[in-house]
Amino acid sequence: MPTVKLKVSGFLPEKPEVAWAQPEGTLIVISEGETISDLVYRLAARNDVFRKIIFGKENLELGANVIVVLNGMLVNLHDRSESLLREGDEVVLLPVVGGG
Repeated sequence: MPTVKLKVSGFLPEKPEVAWAQPEGTLIVISEGETISDLVYRLAARNDVFRKIIFGKENLELGANVIVVLNGMLVNLHDRSESLLREGDEVVLLPVVGGG
């Protein structure tokens, strides 16, 4: 089965419930034809802490609250559901955090 490396930066890896989401990356098995959005929704369905941090409280849309980088390139909001993942890809999720 093909795998991608998922890196999650920010405060998410500090949560013990998502210890698998390490900044240095975790190999995740993907299905043929799986997109970035598919991967994130699948992981969110399995882990409530991940879901709440990635999607926030308002909705279940992978929107502007998360920056997605695929193989070093930013992926815009509209391309996330169409960007097919391939063996060896690196996906980085950067939760946007506000504050001051």
